[in-house]
Parts: sequence; C-alpha cells; structure tokens
Amino acid sequence: MSSAIQLLPASQCPAQRDNVFLLAARWPAALPRGSLPRAQWLPRALPAPGLLAWLRRDPLRYGLFCDTYWADLGANPPRWQALLQAAATGGVVLLYDGEDGLLNPVRALARFLEARLAAQSYWHDAAQRSSPVCYAGRSH
Repeated sequence: MSSAIQLLPASQCPAQRDNVFLLAARWPAALPRGSLPRAQWLPRALPAPGLLAWLRRDPLRYGLFCDTYWADLGANPPRWQALLQAAATGGVVLLYDGEDGLLNPVRALARFLEARLAAQSYWHDAAQRSSPVCYAGRSH
C-alpha cells in the first residue's frame, strides 16, 4: 500500500486522525456505534454481496474478482470519489471488519485507489513537463 492509503482493522481505528473511512456492509458487531466518532461509514464502496460470495466460493478467482469490481467502481465514481480526494490531500485510513488476508475486498479497493492516484499524478506531472506547441502560420 502507498503511504497515502492505510488499511487497519476497525478495532484499531486511530483516535485523532482525519480521513478515516469504515468499509463494511454492516456495522462491526464488536464495536459500539459511538466508538468510531471520526470515521465515515461507506458501505456502498464495497463490492456487491453476490460478487463477494462468488469470490469466497473459489479464492483463485481473485484476479477476475478485482477486474469485475474495478470495472464496477470505474462506472460509479460517486461510490469512491470521497476516498480518492481524501487520499490525494493527505492520506486516508480504510477500516475493515474481518480478516486482512490478501483476498480482502478493501485491499482490492485500495489497489484501485492507488492506481487512480498514480494516474492523476502522471497526468499532473505530464502537464508540468510539456511545453505548448506553436502552430502560428499553419493553414488548415
């Protein structure tokens, strides 16, 4: 993970940190509702329950799962735009409920966001590097 995106279990939520997002379909059973006062709950940023169930039946599908999930995210920017903006302006903490295995859907979301951050950085840097081209005197 990049330094702009940090993954933590919901039980390890940093107390004095901004840009903290809980990514869970349901509120974690082990945590009282008031225990994450600075965290924003974004259940819609997660993959559809059917897609998660499909992955859990066969973990070898993780690559195809990521492709499908990322295509869905790409078609629905409002689901993740706040996360990208937070990551671009000083980092973001993504809280998850459950295991932190390599097949964690929050890890897949973090990879998606990192790719978007890298693309933004590339195009921003390209704009800084390029020089204007003068077409004066050219006829159409």
